[in-house]
Amino acid sequence: MGITVLIDLLDKIMIPAVSNNFEVDTFSGTQKFILTALIVPIIEELTFRLGLRFSKINFLIMFSGIAYMMSKLILQLQWYTSLCIAGMAVLLLALVLKDQIVNRMAEFWKSNRLIVFYSLLFAFAFLHMSNYDLRVSMLPYVPFMVISHLLGGLVFSYARFKYGMVMAIGLHVLNNALFSFPLLFAS
Repeated sequence: MGITVLIDLLDKIMIPAVSNNFEVDTFSGTQKFILTALIVPIIEELTFRLGLRFSKINFLIMFSGIAYMMSKLILQLQWYTSLCIAGMAVLLLALVLKDQIVNRMAEFWKSNRLIVFYSLLFAFAFLHMSNYDLRVSMLPYVPFMVISHLLGGLVFSYARFKYGMVMAIGLHVLNNALFSFPLLFAS
């Protein structure tokens, strides 16, 4: 937040406007607050932090979140269609994942912890680029827009490792609730 305020004060970089999501425009302020402060942080934490510790169920939950987000953001599908696609993809993956494959994946996670960690961290940060109405001319400024999400992701990941998943979700909910509190008063 401090970096964003500093950039804004310097008046050298134009931060892009928040993307218009017309699907959410029909929601009340309270519904937007619940979505932004509660539902989205839980989904994001299950997608980007749960998989930091490998297990078959953690991987399947992480995979379902990624499948949902990719079908929603890249294919621009409705939330319920994306949810169905993610559900079917996870069911299929659960049937295909045999113990031998899961054991290999567990070994990969163990021997490549930093790759897994940074992949999920950067995926989390760059996912938030979809919040903005970006133009090609804005590409040099992407690092400034992503830095707060990278730092937040580091904090949430630390909380996940040190105190558990509930703490990571709690911090993310608190973070989003602080920034989306004005939505409660929106018409």
